[in-house]
Amino acid sequence: MAKKFFSSFLQALFGAVIALGVFSFTGFPVNAQGVGAVSIGSATINGSNVNISVSASDLPDSDDGKFYLFSEKPYQGTVAGAPIASAAMGGSVAFQVPLNNKTADCRLYDKFQVAVLQGGQYVAVAGAKYITNPEALASASPARKNNGKKGLILDGAKIGNGNTENSQLGVQQAAYNINLEDVIGGNGQVVYEYNGKTYNFDSAYLSQYDHCVRTCTQQGMGVTIVLLNPRAAGEEFMISPSSRGGKALYYMMNTSEDKGLEYLEAVVSYLAYRYNGQNGFGQVDNWVIGNEVNAKNVWNYSTVNDLMAYAQLYADELRVCYNAIKSRNANAYVCISLDQNWTQIHNTGSYYSARATLEAINACITAQGNIDWGLAEHPYNYPMTWTTFWSPKNEAAQAMIRRDINTPYLSMENIEQLTDYMCQPAMRNTKGAVRPILLTEVGYTSTQGEEAQAAAIVYAYQRVATNQYIKLIAFNRQTDYPLEVSQGLSVGLSKQDGTRKLAFEFYQQMNGPNSGTYIQRAASIMGIADWNAAMNAR
Repeated sequence: MAKKFFSSFLQALFGAVIALGVFSFTGFPVNAQGVGAVSIGSATINGSNVNISVSASDLPDSDDGKFYLFSEKPYQGTVAGAPIASAAMGGSVAFQVPLNNKTADCRLYDKFQVAVLQGGQYVAVAGAKYITNPEALASASPARKNNGKKGLILDGAKIGNGNTENSQLGVQQAAYNINLEDVIGGNGQVVYEYNGKTYNFDSAYLSQYDHCVRTCTQQGMGVTIVLLNPRAAGEEFMISPSSRGGKALYYMMNTSEDKGLEYLEAVVSYLAYRYNGQNGFGQVDNWVIGNEVNAKNVWNYSTVNDLMAYAQLYADELRVCYNAIKSRNANAYVCISLDQNWTQIHNTGSYYSARATLEAINACITAQGNIDWGLAEHPYNYPMTWTTFWSPKNEAAQAMIRRDINTPYLSMENIEQLTDYMCQPAMRNTKGAVRPILLTEVGYTSTQGEEAQAAAIVYAYQRVATNQYIKLIAFNRQTDYPLEVSQGLSVGLSKQDGTRKLAFEFYQQMNGPNSGTYIQRAASIMGIADWNAAMNAR
Protein backbone atom coordinates (compact mmCIF):
# COMPACT_ATOMS: atom_id res chain seq x y z
CA MET A 1 0.00 0.00 0.00
CA ALA A 2 1.35 3.43 -0.83
CA LYS A 3 2.12 5.56 2.18
CA LYS A 4 3.86 8.80 3.11
CA PHE A 5 6.79 8.82 5.50
CA PHE A 6 6.86 10.81 8.71
CA SER A 7 9.42 13.60 8.96
CA SER A 8 11.36 12.35 12.01
CA PHE A 9 12.50 8.95 13.25
CA LEU A 10 13.53 7.27 16.46
CA GLN A 11 15.57 4.09 16.17
CA ALA A 12 14.56 1.21 18.45
CA LEU A 13 15.61 -2.38 18.75
CA PHE A 14 13.43 -4.93 20.56
CA GLY A 15 15.64 -7.95 19.91
CA ALA A 16 15.08 -9.31 23.41
CA VAL A 17 11.28 -9.36 23.22
CA ILE A 18 11.04 -13.11 22.79
CA ALA A 19 13.20 -13.66 25.86
CA LEU A 20 11.37 -11.39 28.28
CA GLY A 21 9.95 -14.23 30.35
CA VAL A 22 6.51 -13.69 31.86
CA PHE A 23 3.90 -11.44 30.23
CA SER A 24 0.31 -10.70 31.24
CA PHE A 25 -1.35 -10.53 27.85
CA THR A 26 -4.79 -11.63 28.91
CA GLY A 27 -5.15 -11.08 32.60
CA PHE A 28 -3.27 -14.08 33.93
CA PRO A 29 0.41 -15.02 33.80
CA VAL A 30 1.65 -16.45 30.53
CA ASN A 31 5.18 -17.77 30.36
CA ALA A 32 6.72 -17.02 26.95
CA GLN A 33 9.12 -19.93 27.17
CA GLY A 34 6.59 -22.51 28.28
CA VAL A 35 8.24 -23.24 31.63
CA GLY A 36 6.79 -23.02 35.13
CA ALA A 37 5.33 -25.09 37.90
CA VAL A 38 2.29 -26.01 35.78
CA SER A 39 2.15 -25.79 32.02
CA ILE A 40 -0.01 -26.98 29.16
CA GLY A 41 2.23 -28.82 26.75
CA SER A 42 -0.16 -29.09 23.82
CA ALA A 43 -3.77 -28.86 22.69
CA THR A 44 -4.37 -30.87 19.54
CA ILE A 45 -7.31 -32.21 17.58
CA ASN A 46 -7.56 -35.99 17.55
CA GLY A 47 -10.57 -37.16 15.57
CA SER A 48 -13.65 -35.58 17.14
CA ASN A 49 -11.82 -34.70 20.35
CA VAL A 50 -9.18 -32.31 21.66
CA ASN A 51 -6.28 -33.76 23.63
CA ILE A 52 -4.68 -31.46 26.20
CA SER A 53 -1.48 -32.46 27.98
CA VAL A 54 -0.54 -30.86 31.32
CA SER A 55 2.71 -31.18 33.24
CA ALA A 56 3.63 -29.96 36.71
CA SER A 57 7.06 -29.73 38.30
CA ASP A 58 5.45 -28.68 41.57
CA LEU A 59 1.82 -29.07 42.59
CA PRO A 60 0.02 -25.88 43.62
CA ASP A 61 -2.10 -25.53 46.73
CA SER A 62 -5.60 -26.86 46.18
CA ASP A 63 -8.83 -27.37 48.10
CA ASP A 64 -9.45 -30.81 46.61
CA GLY A 65 -6.30 -32.00 44.83
CA LYS A 66 -7.74 -31.59 41.32
CA PHE A 67 -6.84 -29.83 38.10
CA TYR A 68 -9.81 -28.24 36.33
CA LEU A 69 -9.82 -27.60 32.58
CA PHE A 70 -11.53 -24.54 31.13
CA SER A 71 -12.32 -23.61 27.52
CA GLU A 72 -12.28 -19.84 26.97
CA LYS A 73 -12.73 -17.26 24.23
CA PRO A 74 -9.70 -15.24 23.09
CA TYR A 75 -10.89 -12.12 24.92
CA GLN A 76 -11.39 -13.83 28.28
CA GLY A 77 -8.54 -12.98 30.61
CA THR A 78 -9.45 -15.16 33.59
CA VAL A 79 -11.06 -18.55 34.03
CA ALA A 80 -14.70 -18.13 33.10
CA GLY A 81 -17.81 -20.25 33.36
CA ALA A 82 -17.76 -23.86 34.45
CA PRO A 83 -14.88 -26.29 33.97
CA ILE A 84 -15.27 -28.74 31.10
CA ALA A 85 -13.19 -31.51 32.73
CA SER A 86 -11.27 -32.34 35.89
CA ALA A 87 -8.57 -34.79 36.93
CA ALA A 88 -6.49 -35.60 39.97
CA MET A 89 -3.39 -33.42 40.14
CA GLY A 90 -0.12 -35.04 39.14
CA GLY A 91 3.15 -34.45 37.37
CA SER A 92 1.63 -35.48 34.05
CA VAL A 93 -2.09 -35.23 33.30
CA ALA A 94 -3.94 -35.82 30.03
CA PHE A 95 -7.38 -34.41 29.26
CA GLN A 96 -9.59 -35.38 26.36
CA VAL A 97 -12.68 -33.31 25.62
CA PRO A 98 -15.09 -33.15 22.65
CA LEU A 99 -14.19 -30.66 19.90
CA ASN A 100 -17.91 -30.15 19.23
CA ASN A 101 -17.11 -29.29 15.63
CA LYS A 102 -19.96 -27.78 13.58
CA THR A 103 -21.94 -26.91 16.70
CA ALA A 104 -22.54 -23.73 18.66
CA ASP A 105 -20.12 -25.10 21.28
CA CYS A 106 -17.26 -25.66 18.81
CA ARG A 107 -13.90 -25.31 20.55
CA LEU A 108 -11.75 -24.83 17.44
CA TYR A 109 -11.07 -21.17 18.30
CA ASP A 110 -10.98 -21.51 22.10
CA LYS A 111 -7.97 -21.43 24.39
CA PHE A 112 -7.61 -23.99 27.17
CA GLN A 113 -6.68 -23.15 30.74
CA VAL A 114 -5.90 -25.20 33.84
CA ALA A 115 -7.07 -24.02 37.24
CA VAL A 116 -7.29 -25.25 40.82
CA LEU A 117 -9.73 -24.51 43.60
CA GLN A 118 -8.25 -22.25 46.24
CA GLY A 119 -10.56 -20.98 48.96
CA GLY A 120 -13.55 -22.02 46.89
CA GLN A 121 -12.45 -20.00 43.84
CA TYR A 122 -10.99 -21.22 40.57
CA VAL A 123 -7.46 -19.86 40.11
CA ALA A 124 -5.53 -20.23 36.85
CA VAL A 125 -2.18 -21.95 37.31
CA ALA A 126 -0.86 -22.20 33.73
CA GLY A 127 -0.58 -20.13 30.57
CA ALA A 128 -3.51 -20.75 28.25
CA LYS A 129 -2.93 -22.71 25.06
CA TYR A 130 -4.83 -22.89 21.78
CA ILE A 131 -5.32 -25.78 19.38
CA THR A 132 -2.28 -25.93 17.13
CA ASN A 133 -3.35 -28.36 14.39
CA PRO A 134 -6.58 -27.01 12.83
CA GLU A 135 -5.48 -28.60 9.54
CA ALA A 136 -6.66 -31.92 11.02
CA LEU A 137 -10.18 -30.84 10.01
CA ALA A 138 -9.35 -30.10 6.36
CA SER A 139 -11.09 -32.70 4.22
CA ALA A 140 -9.66 -31.60 0.87
CA SER A 141 -6.41 -29.68 0.51
CA PRO A 142 -5.27 -28.93 -3.05
CA ALA A 143 -1.62 -28.95 -4.06
CA ARG A 144 -0.15 -25.45 -4.07
CA LYS A 145 0.42 -23.78 -7.43
CA ASN A 146 4.19 -23.49 -7.31
CA ASN A 147 4.70 -22.51 -10.93
CA GLY A 148 7.18 -19.74 -10.16
CA LYS A 149 7.90 -16.67 -8.07
CA LYS A 150 7.03 -13.87 -10.52
CA GLY A 151 4.02 -12.03 -9.16
CA LEU A 152 1.96 -8.90 -9.74
CA ILE A 153 -0.75 -6.90 -7.98
CA LEU A 154 -3.42 -7.13 -10.61
CA ASP A 155 -5.59 -4.51 -12.22
CA GLY A 156 -9.11 -5.84 -11.82
CA ALA A 157 -10.12 -4.41 -15.19
CA LYS A 158 -7.50 -6.58 -16.90
CA ILE A 159 -8.55 -9.93 -15.45
CA GLY A 160 -10.22 -12.13 -18.05
CA ASN A 161 -13.11 -10.96 -20.22
CA GLY A 162 -10.92 -11.27 -23.29
CA ASN A 163 -7.99 -9.38 -21.82
CA THR A 164 -4.83 -11.44 -22.24
CA GLU A 165 -2.32 -9.08 -20.64
CA ASN A 166 -1.59 -11.30 -17.63
CA SER A 167 -0.80 -14.21 -19.93
CA GLN A 168 1.37 -11.98 -22.10
CA LEU A 169 3.28 -10.86 -19.01
CA GLY A 170 3.75 -14.43 -17.79
CA VAL A 171 2.39 -13.68 -14.32
CA GLN A 172 2.91 -16.69 -12.07
CA GLN A 173 1.59 -15.28 -8.77
CA ALA A 174 -1.40 -12.94 -8.55
CA ALA A 175 -2.16 -10.70 -5.58
CA TYR A 176 -5.55 -9.18 -4.79
CA ASN A 177 -7.45 -7.70 -1.81
CA ILE A 178 -10.73 -8.74 -0.21
CA ASN A 179 -12.59 -6.42 2.15
CA LEU A 180 -14.37 -8.52 4.75
CA GLU A 181 -17.17 -5.95 5.00
CA ASP A 182 -17.94 -6.46 1.30
CA VAL A 183 -18.83 -10.06 1.98
CA ILE A 184 -20.83 -9.65 5.18
CA GLY A 185 -24.44 -8.65 4.74
CA GLY A 186 -25.23 -6.90 1.46
CA ASN A 187 -27.91 -8.72 -0.47
CA GLY A 188 -27.51 -11.74 1.82
CA GLN A 189 -28.15 -14.21 -0.97
CA VAL A 190 -25.33 -16.58 -0.03
CA VAL A 191 -26.38 -18.62 3.00
CA TYR A 192 -23.68 -20.22 5.10
CA GLU A 193 -24.30 -22.51 8.06
CA TYR A 194 -21.38 -22.45 10.44
CA ASN A 195 -21.07 -23.79 13.96
CA GLY A 196 -24.78 -23.83 14.60
CA LYS A 197 -25.55 -20.38 13.18
CA THR A 198 -26.72 -19.03 9.83
CA TYR A 199 -24.83 -16.24 8.04
CA ASN A 200 -25.88 -14.33 4.94
CA PHE A 201 -23.19 -13.05 2.59
CA ASP A 202 -23.29 -10.78 -0.42
CA SER A 203 -23.42 -12.64 -3.74
CA ALA A 204 -22.61 -9.55 -5.84
CA TYR A 205 -19.27 -8.88 -4.20
CA LEU A 206 -18.45 -12.57 -4.02
CA SER A 207 -19.10 -12.80 -7.75
CA GLN A 208 -16.45 -10.11 -8.36
CA TYR A 209 -13.93 -11.95 -6.21
CA ASP A 210 -14.89 -15.23 -7.89
CA HIS A 211 -14.04 -13.76 -11.27
CA CYS A 212 -10.59 -12.77 -10.10
CA VAL A 213 -9.67 -15.98 -8.29
CA ARG A 214 -11.21 -18.34 -10.83
CA THR A 215 -9.60 -16.61 -13.83
CA CYS A 216 -6.17 -16.54 -12.22
CA THR A 217 -6.47 -20.19 -11.23
CA GLN A 218 -7.53 -21.19 -14.74
CA GLN A 219 -4.49 -19.34 -16.11
CA GLY A 220 -2.21 -21.35 -13.81
CA MET A 221 -1.36 -18.61 -11.35
CA GLY A 222 -1.00 -18.97 -7.62
CA VAL A 223 -3.27 -16.53 -5.80
CA THR A 224 -2.54 -14.43 -2.73
CA ILE A 225 -5.45 -12.70 -1.01
CA VAL A 226 -5.00 -9.89 1.50
CA LEU A 227 -7.87 -9.78 4.00
CA LEU A 228 -8.71 -6.18 4.96
CA ASN A 229 -11.09 -4.75 7.54
CA PRO A 230 -12.41 -1.29 6.58
CA ARG A 231 -15.20 0.54 8.36
CA ALA A 232 -18.70 -0.06 6.98
CA ALA A 233 -21.91 1.47 8.31
CA GLY A 234 -23.87 -1.09 10.31
CA GLU A 235 -20.93 -3.49 10.46
CA GLU A 236 -18.86 -1.81 13.15
CA PHE A 237 -19.04 -5.04 15.13
CA MET A 238 -16.27 -6.32 12.84
CA ILE A 239 -13.91 -3.71 14.30
CA SER A 240 -12.15 -4.28 17.61
CA PRO A 241 -13.66 -2.13 20.39
CA SER A 242 -10.28 -0.43 20.85
CA SER A 243 -10.35 0.65 17.21
CA ARG A 244 -13.78 2.14 16.65
CA GLY A 245 -13.09 5.70 17.68
CA GLY A 246 -10.36 6.47 15.18
CA LYS A 247 -10.27 7.30 11.51
CA ALA A 248 -8.09 5.10 9.32
CA LEU A 249 -8.18 3.07 6.14
CA TYR A 250 -8.33 -0.31 7.89
CA TYR A 251 -8.93 -1.48 11.45
CA MET A 252 -8.01 -4.24 13.87
CA MET A 253 -10.40 -7.18 13.48
CA ASN A 254 -12.70 -7.91 16.39
CA THR A 255 -11.81 -10.89 18.58
CA SER A 256 -12.94 -9.13 21.75
CA GLU A 257 -16.73 -9.57 21.53
CA ASP A 258 -18.89 -12.56 20.70
CA LYS A 259 -20.65 -11.14 17.63
CA GLY A 260 -17.52 -9.80 15.95
CA LEU A 261 -15.54 -12.91 16.82
CA GLU A 262 -18.18 -15.29 15.47
CA TYR A 263 -18.60 -13.30 12.26
CA LEU A 264 -14.83 -13.24 11.75
CA GLU A 265 -14.64 -17.00 12.23
CA ALA A 266 -17.54 -17.54 9.84
CA VAL A 267 -16.57 -15.20 7.00
CA VAL A 268 -12.92 -16.28 6.90
CA SER A 269 -13.91 -19.94 7.10
CA TYR A 270 -16.34 -19.40 4.24
CA LEU A 271 -13.81 -17.63 2.04
CA ALA A 272 -11.24 -20.36 2.68
CA TYR A 273 -13.89 -22.97 1.81
CA ARG A 274 -15.09 -21.14 -1.30
CA TYR A 275 -11.57 -20.72 -2.64
CA ASN A 276 -10.09 -24.08 -1.70
CA GLY A 277 -9.89 -25.17 -5.34
CA GLN A 278 -12.68 -27.72 -4.99
CA ASN A 279 -15.80 -25.63 -5.60
CA GLY A 280 -15.36 -24.11 -9.05
CA PHE A 281 -14.49 -20.65 -7.73
CA GLY A 282 -10.72 -20.98 -7.95
CA GLN A 283 -7.92 -21.57 -5.49
CA VAL A 284 -6.19 -19.28 -3.00
CA ASP A 285 -2.84 -20.53 -1.74
CA ASN A 286 -1.83 -17.58 0.44
CA TRP A 287 -3.84 -15.47 2.85
CA VAL A 288 -2.40 -12.29 4.35
CA ILE A 289 -4.10 -11.04 7.51
CA GLY A 290 -4.29 -7.24 7.39
CA ASN A 291 -1.84 -4.87 5.80
CA GLU A 292 1.46 -3.62 7.26
CA VAL A 293 0.17 -4.06 10.78
CA ASN A 294 3.20 -2.43 12.40
CA ALA A 295 1.97 0.88 10.91
CA LYS A 296 -1.10 0.54 13.07
CA ASN A 297 -2.56 4.04 12.94
CA VAL A 298 -2.66 3.89 9.14
CA TRP A 299 -3.38 0.29 8.18
CA ASN A 300 -4.55 -1.60 11.29
CA TYR A 301 -5.96 1.05 13.58
CA SER A 302 -6.07 0.55 17.34
CA THR A 303 -5.90 2.93 20.27
CA VAL A 304 -3.86 0.35 22.21
CA ASN A 305 -0.42 1.94 22.51
CA ASP A 306 1.54 -0.74 24.38
CA LEU A 307 3.38 -2.89 21.85
CA MET A 308 2.86 -6.20 23.65
CA ALA A 309 -0.85 -5.54 24.23
CA TYR A 310 -1.24 -4.55 20.58
CA ALA A 311 0.69 -7.63 19.45
CA GLN A 312 -1.61 -9.83 21.53
CA LEU A 313 -4.71 -8.39 19.84
CA TYR A 314 -3.20 -9.00 16.42
CA ALA A 315 -2.01 -12.48 17.42
CA ASP A 316 -5.60 -13.29 18.40
CA GLU A 317 -6.91 -12.14 15.01
CA LEU A 318 -4.16 -13.99 13.17
CA ARG A 319 -4.89 -17.20 15.06
CA VAL A 320 -8.63 -17.02 14.42
CA CYS A 321 -7.98 -16.56 10.70
CA TYR A 322 -5.30 -19.27 10.75
CA ASN A 323 -7.64 -21.83 12.34
CA ALA A 324 -10.47 -20.90 9.98
CA ILE A 325 -8.28 -21.16 6.88
CA LYS A 326 -6.18 -24.19 7.79
CA SER A 327 -9.27 -26.16 8.80
CA ARG A 328 -10.40 -25.70 5.16
CA ASN A 329 -7.06 -26.00 3.37
CA ALA A 330 -4.11 -27.55 5.17
CA ASN A 331 -1.69 -26.40 2.46
CA ALA A 332 -2.53 -22.70 2.59
CA TYR A 333 -0.08 -20.15 4.00
CA VAL A 334 -1.46 -17.66 6.53
CA CYS A 335 0.78 -14.63 6.85
CA ILE A 336 1.63 -11.63 9.02
CA SER A 337 1.96 -8.41 7.00
CA LEU A 338 4.78 -5.94 7.75
CA ASP A 339 6.36 -2.99 5.98
CA GLN A 340 9.99 -2.13 5.22
CA ASN A 341 10.58 -0.16 8.45
CA TRP A 342 12.75 -2.83 10.11
CA THR A 343 14.15 -1.16 13.25
CA GLN A 344 13.33 2.52 12.70
CA ILE A 345 10.31 3.79 14.65
CA HIS A 346 8.45 6.69 13.11
CA ASN A 347 6.13 7.56 15.96
CA THR A 348 6.06 5.55 19.19
CA GLY A 349 2.56 4.30 19.97
CA SER A 350 1.23 4.74 16.46
CA TYR A 351 3.92 3.19 14.26
CA TYR A 352 6.11 0.33 15.46
CA SER A 353 9.14 -1.05 13.70
CA ALA A 354 8.51 -4.24 11.75
CA ARG A 355 11.11 -6.23 13.69
CA ALA A 356 9.77 -5.23 17.11
CA THR A 357 6.23 -6.06 15.99
CA LEU A 358 7.27 -9.41 14.54
CA GLU A 359 9.12 -10.41 17.70
CA ALA A 360 6.21 -9.37 19.90
CA ILE A 361 3.68 -11.31 17.81
CA ASN A 362 5.96 -14.34 17.74
CA ALA A 363 6.28 -14.17 21.53
CA CYS A 364 2.50 -14.14 21.96
CA ILE A 365 1.93 -17.01 19.56
CA THR A 366 4.77 -19.14 20.89
CA ALA A 367 3.53 -18.70 24.45
CA GLN A 368 -0.01 -19.76 23.60
CA GLY A 369 0.60 -22.60 21.16
CA ASN A 370 2.97 -22.18 18.23
CA ILE A 371 1.55 -22.41 14.72
CA ASP A 372 3.07 -22.31 11.24
CA TRP A 373 2.36 -18.71 10.23
CA GLY A 374 4.21 -17.14 7.33
CA LEU A 375 5.58 -13.66 6.71
CA ALA A 376 4.39 -11.17 4.07
CA GLU A 377 6.96 -8.38 3.78
CA HIS A 378 7.00 -5.15 1.74
CA PRO A 379 10.67 -4.20 1.16
CA TYR A 380 10.26 -0.92 -0.70
CA ASN A 381 13.18 1.39 -1.37
CA TYR A 382 14.09 4.20 1.01
CA PRO A 383 12.74 6.69 0.15
CA MET A 384 9.96 4.92 -1.73
CA THR A 385 10.04 7.56 -4.46
CA TRP A 386 13.76 6.92 -5.15
CA THR A 387 14.03 4.10 -7.66
CA THR A 388 17.77 4.37 -8.36
CA PHE A 389 18.94 2.82 -5.11
CA TRP A 390 22.28 2.05 -6.79
CA SER A 391 22.83 5.81 -6.68
CA PRO A 392 21.51 6.81 -3.22
CA LYS A 393 19.69 10.10 -2.88
CA ASN A 394 22.02 11.31 -0.11
CA GLU A 395 24.10 10.01 2.80
CA ALA A 396 21.12 10.00 5.16
CA ALA A 397 19.15 7.77 2.79
CA GLN A 398 22.15 5.51 2.24
CA ALA A 399 22.47 5.01 6.01
CA MET A 400 18.95 3.61 6.17
CA ILE A 401 19.87 0.50 4.13
CA ARG A 402 22.62 -1.49 5.83
CA ARG A 403 24.07 -4.97 5.37
CA ASP A 404 23.46 -6.12 8.94
CA ILE A 405 20.54 -7.39 11.00
CA ASN A 406 20.00 -4.01 12.67
CA THR A 407 19.45 -2.17 9.41
CA PRO A 408 16.87 0.64 9.82
CA TYR A 409 15.07 -0.40 6.61
CA LEU A 410 14.71 -3.47 4.44
CA SER A 411 14.77 -3.20 0.67
CA MET A 412 15.60 -5.56 -2.16
CA GLU A 413 19.16 -4.31 -1.84
CA ASN A 414 19.57 -6.03 1.56
CA ILE A 415 16.72 -8.54 1.55
CA GLU A 416 19.08 -11.34 2.62
CA GLN A 417 19.10 -9.70 6.07
CA LEU A 418 15.44 -10.63 6.45
CA THR A 419 15.89 -14.24 5.36
CA ASP A 420 18.99 -14.62 7.54
CA TYR A 421 16.96 -13.32 10.48
CA MET A 422 14.11 -15.74 9.78
CA CYS A 423 16.60 -18.64 9.72
CA GLN A 424 17.27 -18.17 13.44
CA PRO A 425 15.92 -21.01 15.61
CA ALA A 426 13.55 -18.72 17.54
CA MET A 427 11.82 -17.67 14.31
CA ARG A 428 11.44 -21.08 12.69
CA ASN A 429 8.17 -22.97 12.49
CA THR A 430 6.95 -25.86 14.61
CA LYS A 431 8.95 -28.36 12.55
CA GLY A 432 12.17 -26.38 12.71
CA ALA A 433 11.93 -25.18 9.10
CA VAL A 434 12.24 -21.59 7.91
CA ARG A 435 8.79 -20.08 7.65
CA PRO A 436 7.50 -19.12 4.18
CA ILE A 437 8.49 -15.57 3.25
CA LEU A 438 6.38 -13.79 0.66
CA LEU A 439 7.21 -10.35 -0.73
CA THR A 440 3.60 -9.41 -1.36
CA GLU A 441 4.18 -5.77 -2.28
CA VAL A 442 7.26 -4.16 -3.86
CA GLY A 443 7.20 -1.33 -6.37
CA TYR A 444 9.42 1.09 -8.26
CA THR A 445 8.29 4.42 -9.64
CA SER A 446 9.05 5.47 -13.21
CA THR A 447 9.42 9.12 -12.19
CA GLN A 448 13.21 8.72 -12.35
CA GLY A 449 12.94 7.29 -15.82
CA GLU A 450 11.50 4.15 -17.36
CA GLU A 451 14.93 2.53 -17.69
CA ALA A 452 15.53 2.85 -13.95
CA GLN A 453 12.15 1.29 -13.12
CA ALA A 454 12.68 -1.56 -15.57
CA ALA A 455 16.17 -2.34 -14.27
CA ALA A 456 15.03 -2.25 -10.64
CA ILE A 457 12.28 -4.79 -11.36
CA VAL A 458 14.73 -7.21 -12.99
CA TYR A 459 17.14 -6.80 -10.07
CA ALA A 460 14.41 -7.40 -7.48
CA TYR A 461 13.12 -10.48 -9.27
CA GLN A 462 16.60 -11.96 -9.58
CA ARG A 463 17.22 -11.36 -5.88
CA VAL A 464 14.14 -13.48 -5.18
CA ALA A 465 15.03 -16.12 -7.77
CA THR A 466 18.39 -16.63 -6.05
CA ASN A 467 17.01 -16.77 -2.50
CA GLN A 468 15.53 -20.17 -1.63
CA TYR A 469 13.57 -18.84 1.33
CA ILE A 470 11.44 -16.33 -0.60
CA LYS A 471 8.39 -17.91 -2.19
CA LEU A 472 7.22 -15.04 -4.40
CA ILE A 473 7.51 -11.35 -5.21
CA ALA A 474 4.34 -9.44 -6.18
CA PHE A 475 5.19 -6.16 -7.88
CA ASN A 476 3.04 -3.13 -7.25
CA ARG A 477 1.38 -2.84 -9.75
CA GLN A 478 0.00 -3.70 -13.18
CA THR A 479 -1.37 -0.19 -13.92
CA ASP A 480 -0.55 3.17 -12.35
CA TYR A 481 -3.00 4.05 -9.58
CA PRO A 482 -4.09 7.72 -9.31
CA LEU A 483 -3.54 8.10 -5.54
CA GLU A 484 -0.07 6.58 -5.73
CA VAL A 485 0.81 8.71 -8.77
CA SER A 486 -0.12 11.81 -6.78
CA GLN A 487 2.43 10.71 -4.16
CA GLY A 488 5.19 10.33 -6.72
CA LEU A 489 4.71 6.58 -7.04
CA SER A 490 4.04 5.78 -10.69
CA VAL A 491 4.79 2.12 -10.05
CA GLY A 492 2.63 0.51 -12.73
CA LEU A 493 3.94 -1.47 -15.67
CA SER A 494 1.51 0.62 -17.70
CA LYS A 495 0.29 4.20 -17.41
CA GLN A 496 -3.29 5.06 -16.52
CA ASP A 497 -4.10 5.60 -20.21
CA GLY A 498 -2.93 2.08 -21.01
CA THR A 499 0.43 3.05 -22.50
CA ARG A 500 2.96 0.36 -21.68
CA LYS A 501 6.21 1.43 -20.03
CA LEU A 502 9.60 -0.18 -20.62
CA ALA A 503 9.00 -2.06 -17.35
CA PHE A 504 6.26 -4.04 -19.09
CA GLU A 505 8.79 -5.51 -21.52
CA PHE A 506 11.42 -6.14 -18.84
CA TYR A 507 8.90 -7.81 -16.52
CA GLN A 508 7.64 -9.95 -19.39
CA GLN A 509 11.08 -11.15 -20.45
CA MET A 510 13.03 -11.32 -17.19
CA ASN A 511 12.46 -15.05 -16.54
CA GLY A 512 12.12 -16.47 -20.03
CA PRO A 513 14.59 -17.68 -22.66
CA ASN A 514 15.76 -14.09 -23.20
CA SER A 515 16.29 -13.37 -19.50
CA GLY A 516 20.07 -13.15 -19.90
CA THR A 517 19.72 -10.24 -22.29
CA TYR A 518 17.52 -8.33 -19.88
CA ILE A 519 19.77 -9.07 -16.92
CA GLN A 520 22.67 -7.64 -18.90
CA ARG A 521 20.65 -4.55 -19.78
CA ALA A 522 19.66 -4.07 -16.13
CA ALA A 523 23.26 -4.55 -14.99
CA SER A 524 24.42 -1.94 -17.50
CA ILE A 525 21.80 0.58 -16.37
CA MET A 526 22.66 0.00 -12.71
CA GLY A 527 26.43 -0.12 -13.21
CA ILE A 528 26.75 -3.64 -11.73
CA ALA A 529 29.95 -5.34 -12.93
CA ASP A 530 29.49 -8.68 -11.13
CA TRP A 531 25.79 -9.58 -11.22
CA ASN A 532 26.11 -12.91 -9.41
CA ALA A 533 27.96 -11.32 -6.49
CA ALA A 534 25.32 -8.60 -6.29
CA MET A 535 22.60 -11.21 -5.74
CA ASN A 536 23.90 -12.28 -2.29
CA ALA A 537 22.31 -15.66 -2.97
CA ARG A 538 20.85 -17.70 -0.13
